[in-house]
Amino acid sequence: MNIFQQFYKSLYSPETIAKFRFQKIGKTILYIFFFMLIATIPPSWLFGSSIQSFFTQTETHLQETFPDFSIENGVLLSDLEEPLILEENGEFIIFDSTGELTPSDVADYDPAFALLEREALIVADGVYQSFNYQDIALNITRDSAIDLVESVGGILPLLIGLLIVFMYLFATGMKFIGIFTLSFVALLMRRRRGVKVTYAQCWTLAAYTATLPTILLALFDTLALNVPYSFTIYWIIAFIMLYLVFNKIPQPKMREEQSEDK
Repeated sequence: MNIFQQFYKSLYSPETIAKFRFQKIGKTILYIFFFMLIATIPPSWLFGSSIQSFFTQTETHLQETFPDFSIENGVLLSDLEEPLILEENGEFIIFDSTGELTPSDVADYDPAFALLEREALIVADGVYQSFNYQDIALNITRDSAIDLVESVGGILPLLIGLLIVFMYLFATGMKFIGIFTLSFVALLMRRRRGVKVTYAQCWTLAAYTATLPTILLALFDTLALNVPYSFTIYWIIAFIMLYLVFNKIPQPKMREEQSEDK
C-alpha cells in the first residue's frame, strides 16, 4: 500500500490502521511529514494570500492615502489633525499621529495595522503586537518608507515561502510531540486490552491515528470555522480512533490448559 492509500485509509478505517503496526519506523516518520504537508497546504495558501493582499494595500495607502509623515526620535509626525481609519475587505489600516488612539482602542479593530504616535501595532484574532519606534531606533519619512516597501515587494514571494516552510516545520515538530503523547495512551490501552504490541508499534499506531483529527482541524481553519474547544475535540477524536484501532488488534490465543494426570 502506497503512502496515498495509507493516508486515505487512515481517515476512516481503524482496521487498516491496526495492520500498519508491523511497518518500519522510517516509513511512519515519512508518512507524518507527508500528511502534515497536506494539512498545512490550505492554511499556508491563505496565509500567503493574506500577506500579499495586506502588503499590496499598505503600499497603495502609503502612496495614495497617507499624508506626508516622518518618524523622528520615536515619534510619528504629520499635519493630520484627527486619526485616519481605513477599511478594505474587512481589514483596517489606521494612521494616527495625534496621540488620540491608544493600543486598546486599536485592538477593537480586527484585523488591523496601525501607525500610532509612538508605536506601530498589528492586530489579529483579538491579540495585538506593538513595536515601539524608539526601541527599534526607527527614523523614516514617507518617501523612504515607500522605497522600502517597494524593495521588500521584490523579495516578498521568497519571504512568504520561507515563512511557510518555517510554519510547516514547526507544525510538524509539534505533531511529533503530540504523537509521542498519544503513544503513551496507546501503551495504557495495550495493557487494558492485553494485546502483544511493542512501544514502537504503539508509536506507529498513534501516528496514523492522528491523521483524522489533524485533517479535520486543518479543514476548520481553511473554512474559517470558529469551532470552540477545538483542542479538546482533537484529542477526543484521537482517543476514540485509537480505541477503535486497538479493538481491531487480535488478542493472543489463550493457551490450552494442560490436562491433569491421567
